[in-house]
Amino acid sequence: MFTLNQPLYSVFWPTQNKLAKELSLILLGIVLLAFSAQIIIPWQPVPLTFQSATVILIGCLYGARLASFTVLGYWLVGLLGLPVFAQWSSGLGVFLGLTSGYLIGFLPAAAISGYLAQHGWGRNILSAFLAACLGAGVIFLMGMLMLAKFIGWHKAFQFGVQPFLLTEPVKLLAAAMIVPRCWKS
Repeated sequence: MFTLNQPLYSVFWPTQNKLAKELSLILLGIVLLAFSAQIIIPWQPVPLTFQSATVILIGCLYGARLASFTVLGYWLVGLLGLPVFAQWSSGLGVFLGLTSGYLIGFLPAAAISGYLAQHGWGRNILSAFLAACLGAGVIFLMGMLMLAKFIGWHKAFQFGVQPFLLTEPVKLLAAAMIVPRCWKS
């Protein structure tokens, strides 16, 4: 039986082997993140990708714990050299560059959006959108903080947040429209 605080994936995959189920979902999430990183509009210094919306969607669908493990797994495979980051990049240099804050923000964003979805915020479009916005806000805050170290506060907002003020809500609304349908299944 599905309960309110139970992660959504348990509805779609009711197998008794929880470890196999969770490892498979983590692997699927890593693959989705890797592909969403390659859908790029090459703005500078921060390209537009679909990673942030994918992180939020994974958070809302997987729940806080499993979404966090998915982001950690994504980081790990990228650090180990698999080209899963934007523009098929990998390695420690990605975590030291201009866009490192966005990547670092994925973990708290997945945890926050997942926690909120598990606690009722994924049941309708409005609350799912608010959970998505809070998660995305963390990503952009972390991104701007790190970017400011390289180019200053004004330019960090101008190039690292402002270009996304129109596109990000559209992506988050699309994710928010998916989440309640899945939770109701």
